[in-house]
Amino acid sequence: MTAITPIQSTLSESVSKDQFRDAMSRVGSAVHIVTTAGVAGTAGLTVTAFSAVSDAPPIVLVCINRSSRSNETLKRNGTFCVNILSADHQEMADLFAGRLSKDPDQDRFSGLKTDKTPSGAPVLPGCLATLDCRLQSVSEVGTHSVLFGAVQSIVTGPHGPGLIYRDRDYHAL
Repeated sequence: MTAITPIQSTLSESVSKDQFRDAMSRVGSAVHIVTTAGVAGTAGLTVTAFSAVSDAPPIVLVCINRSSRSNETLKRNGTFCVNILSADHQEMADLFAGRLSKDPDQDRFSGLKTDKTPSGAPVLPGCLATLDCRLQSVSEVGTHSVLFGAVQSIVTGPHGPGLIYRDRDYHAL
């Protein structure tokens, strides 16, 4: 069962949204695509706000903008897969970020050869690793939902450089 816990907002009048975004653009973050499939449908989106929370038991978190079309789908399905991207996945990251099409209803999975996790979430080709997660809880914080997932299975792919996003551009690391 998913618990939704509201967190009190502490707005800072002295820091603007643009200032905050500019400062955060200077932080290098790994790029991932989070996917889901289930009763609420299939969805996927590019994220950089992802982190390990615990290794025993293995728990991760991912932050999804509440205005994202994928937000409610992820919550309702109750499962998701974190696809950890390699440096070769820049175009795929742009596709799932919605940068390659003006059509918001475009099927981002069209033409991709995907596998499925045990939970049924799409696994994208060539990822460095994938984590199949069961949604444990959700916290609504500011503009985002923080989804905590219990890792149910992991598949590791080839070793190689990862994809990071810094200064509003992709880089290999």
